[in-house]
Amino acid sequence: MKRLRIVATADVSPLAVIGGAERVLWEHVRRLARRGHDVRVLCRGATGEPAPRTIREGVEIVEFASMRRSPVDFVRTAVFGARRAVTELLAARGADVLNVYQPLSGYGVLGSAAARRLPALYSFMSPAPLEYRSRQRMTVHHRTGAAGLVGLAALWMAERACLRRAARVQVHSDFSRALLWKLYRMPAERSVTISGGVDVERFRPARDRRDVRAALGLPLDRPILLTVRNLEARMGLDTLIEAMVPLARRVPGVLLLVGGSGSRRAALEALVGALGLDKHVAFLGFVPEAELPSHYQAADVFVLPTRELEGFGLVTAEALACGTPVLGTRVGATPELLDPLDAGLVFHEATAEAMAADLGALLARLLADPAGAEALRTACRRHAETRFGWERVVDDLEATLIDIAAGGAPAPADLGPCEGPLDRAVRPAAGRASRSPGPGAPVNVSARQRP
Repeated sequence: MKRLRIVATADVSPLAVIGGAERVLWEHVRRLARRGHDVRVLCRGATGEPAPRTIREGVEIVEFASMRRSPVDFVRTAVFGARRAVTELLAARGADVLNVYQPLSGYGVLGSAAARRLPALYSFMSPAPLEYRSRQRMTVHHRTGAAGLVGLAALWMAERACLRRAARVQVHSDFSRALLWKLYRMPAERSVTISGGVDVERFRPARDRRDVRAALGLPLDRPILLTVRNLEARMGLDTLIEAMVPLARRVPGVLLLVGGSGSRRAALEALVGALGLDKHVAFLGFVPEAELPSHYQAADVFVLPTRELEGFGLVTAEALACGTPVLGTRVGATPELLDPLDAGLVFHEATAEAMAADLGALLARLLADPAGAEALRTACRRHAETRFGWERVVDDLEATLIDIAAGGAPAPADLGPCEGPLDRAVRPAAGRASRSPGPGAPVNVSARQRP
């Protein structure tokens, strides 16, 4: 097998694994390096400032600086910072293939003279403009109004250019492939499905779930539901909390643990108080990576009440690997992950009433039939091992990169000179960016639009 020189470029840094994007990037590159490939990551500094060049588990990580004084300034520094950095990186040591994980740094890299002749894979984990729109008001960087439109337009243009330039586009699911067509008119034959994954050595069933509960200070004799999410509107947590009212009447001892942080925490806590659910809902705050496996192991059921997007759902794979059944809404890729395991693990509807009924039925099934419950937990573990283990996922990624590097993929679009419309929009002044073309009419990604 040929040893590849791979340059991965991203808008997130693997030096700070705080979310799904960082997790996917890091698991990909570390496992490719472990297989003998020469892997370098070029990324925006997690704090805006670059860290010293770092070697971690055989992966060279090079960060560049970006500024957030304004949306236009941020786009400009992200694009041109990546462009300058990749020019230096490739001059020092060339590459066989590029793997692009997000659009802004990707646009900068793919538009550079140094990288124009290199084949590229674009990893479409989630549509960048829709992710930005869903996060508006979540942080000071995700703005509404004119500034928000500038951000949406920039991300749409950058991602569209990356998709046109890539020899292949990686998607995690059929849902993501359908989004490629809705947003960018990208034909299915240009894409390859490489799913998200899970570390099946770290995330595994506990020898004794009661011992895990005791170590976490959780009750030993109550049915426990768990969800770990960003506490934001699109995650559907308010609906899940509302479902706890009828569910608590049906299963009096039930306890919902809500892990995660976000802008909606105060509102969700107020909702719990208003509904009189203080004894049935507890907020855990941010759950560190090291503590996630034990929380999955302790729960009877993991709940995924998402309202929109959910291009894969790493938490789903992680919970299943721990032998914990997942009950999720029929949104995004969730049915693709759960239906082959057990059709009863997808909510009939995304309403509070339907969630309460389906959760009550699943808990009753688990409590009434201990042998059946153990069989389901075993099936969950097997499903995660055989479909979502990172080694299996990286097998597919490695084969795709080798094929692209060997010229086995269609020739990408020629984007012409390095100076593109996004470059011209952000280079001179903020005023010009507002005239850039935008992503068109809003795309409403709901359960009814699943593939």
